[in-house]
Amino acid sequence: MGGTIKLDCVVLDCPDPVGLARFYGELLGWKPDEPVVEADGGEWVTLRNPDGGVHLAFQRDPDYRAPTWPSNERAQMLHLDFHVTDFEAWHRRAVELGATVLRDRDATFTVYADPAGHPFCLCRNES
Repeated sequence: MGGTIKLDCVVLDCPDPVGLARFYGELLGWKPDEPVVEADGGEWVTLRNPDGGVHLAFQRDPDYRAPTWPSNERAQMLHLDFHVTDFEAWHRRAVELGATVLRDRDATFTVYADPAGHPFCLCRNES
């Protein structure tokens, strides 16, 4: 097979791309690009990974309905995992920024919802 392929970006649908980009930008310390407003009223904001890895982007979906994890009434479709070395500090930071705990902490990770309701995990990485 010719050429190459590389995962560039994970895109999350949401009702407020600017607000959700602000949440993850503050959490990760990444700077958002300027929002792109499309002719049909759509809106898109990208957070560029400063380390050159996969970026995060957020697109407006006026019909977005948050997942209901752990219930499957509205499936989560995907979630993000973030490895952290000082779990307590990152837990406090995520909650201060507007995350909601969905599953209490255990030995290895805690499940949260971002302000739009997407599940994500803070995973202990003590090494």
